[in-house]
Amino acid sequence: MSRTLANNWARGYKSYRRGEVVGFVPALDRLAVRQISDRYLSEDERIEIADLRRAGLSIRNVAAKIGRDPLTVSRELRRNSRRDGTYRPFEAHRWAVMRRSRHHRRRIDKNPQVCEVVAELLAQRWSPQQIARHLPRKYPGDRSMWLWHESIYQAVYQLRSTLIRPPKVSSVHRGPLRESLHACRSN
Repeated sequence: MSRTLANNWARGYKSYRRGEVVGFVPALDRLAVRQISDRYLSEDERIEIADLRRAGLSIRNVAAKIGRDPLTVSRELRRNSRRDGTYRPFEAHRWAVMRRSRHHRRRIDKNPQVCEVVAELLAQRWSPQQIARHLPRKYPGDRSMWLWHESIYQAVYQLRSTLIRPPKVSSVHRGPLRESLHACRSN
């Protein structure tokens, strides 16, 4: 391996063709090895998937061998295979890590109209569950206006949110008030 190639991998580089960027490889330090959740496929599992598929095993058999659901293996092969159908585990792992690290903007942040509607309903003291049920009824043909209640909660409680938090309702007092008890005793 040449020193230039090693430096390109370490620092990241862009590929150019006729003055236009046609490819980009991020710096390796972004892909530093760290412990990831068991929810995600590890690099070792991806290597095993590639080896077992190369050996001719079906998706179901591969899934059984690595202890994952067949849908997980199928999705992995569909998302991270090249256009020609080949599956390269190291490349697939790098793509998966980059996808995980991308920031995804919430629909409520992307669409000012839905943000305005939600803010209006929160000001009227609607709960996020009520708003989430109301939006598909109010906008039946426009799925970009639909939200899950959890998305509304996250938007409300995120730092520097423009949405107002629902006011806290004090708990209902069920027992006798102390002042009234003292007032009764003094008589």
